[in-house]
Amino acid sequence: MNYIGELRGEKSEIEIEVQGALKDKAKKHFKGTIDFKKGSKKAKGNENEFCMLLSDTARAISLPMLLCKEEDVEGNHSSAAGKIGNKELFYIMSRGFDKKEAMKLMVRARFNAIIQRIENEDLKSEILNEIDARLN
Repeated sequence: MNYIGELRGEKSEIEIEVQGALKDKAKKHFKGTIDFKKGSKKAKGNENEFCMLLSDTARAISLPMLLCKEEDVEGNHSSAAGKIGNKELFYIMSRGFDKKEAMKLMVRARFNAIIQRIENEDLKSEILNEIDARLN
């Protein structure tokens, strides 16, 4: 995946929010670039990428980047990948969920902030069904 956001206008804004989950031997390469072009004074750019690793063999490679040809801009970026914590998994499983269902619940919770922004209810439902199907 390669996301590129170019900010050209004064006080322009961009927010790149990426969530992912990888299982088995899946690999993901993500490159996100926020490019503040000349003329973008007081522009703001945020880029956040997080990937949940659901197996020991899944791999996530990320390269967040900020480019700037203007002064007086605000740019932030972050990138992280990690496994589901054993304590969190144990807590959910102690509430009656098996391991697979507990992992589904944690992935859905992680994606929830982005999914809730989708206004089309059919699309939202389709995405949630796809998450469940892929984690079975």
